[in-house]
Amino acid sequence: MAYVSSASKRQMIKDEVLSAISGGASAVIYGREIYRLGSTTVHARYCSSGSGNYYKFNINPNTLRADFELWICGSRDHYYLIPMSVIEDMYKHPTAYPDNHHPKIRVVTVDPYAHSAGYASPSITRDLSPYFRATLRVG
Repeated sequence: MAYVSSASKRQMIKDEVLSAISGGASAVIYGREIYRLGSTTVHARYCSSGSGNYYKFNINPNTLRADFELWICGSRDHYYLIPMSVIEDMYKHPTAYPDNHHPKIRVVTVDPYAHSAGYASPSITRDLSPYFRATLRVG
C-alpha cells in the first residue's frame, strides 16, 4: 500500500467535503485556504485530532474574506459550514480568546459531540448544530 502524507490526506478530506457541500461542483482555489464554489467563497479548515474531545480552530483576517467558514473535525463526516456573519460575531466579541502570539487571531474550541464552539470568556459558546453538515446552493 502506498504511503499517503498527512498533508495529502488532509487535502483529500477537504476536497471531499467541499464536493459534498456544493452538490459535486468543482472547488477552485481562490486564496490561502479559500475556495470558490460557483459564486460563493469558503474558507476551509481541517483539524485532524482533537485535544480530548475538542478540536481547535482559529479565526484570522484571511478567514473573514470568505462568505462561509468550513470547519472539518477529524473526518469527512463531521463538519460545520458556518455563515461569515456568525464567524464575525465570534471574532469581534470583546472577550474573544486571543492567540498568544498573534493579536489579530482568535482561538475557537469546537466540541463536536455537543455541536458547540467556545470562543470567549467566561465560557461563552455558540450552538453549531444549525451548521452541521450544511450545504450550499451553488449556481
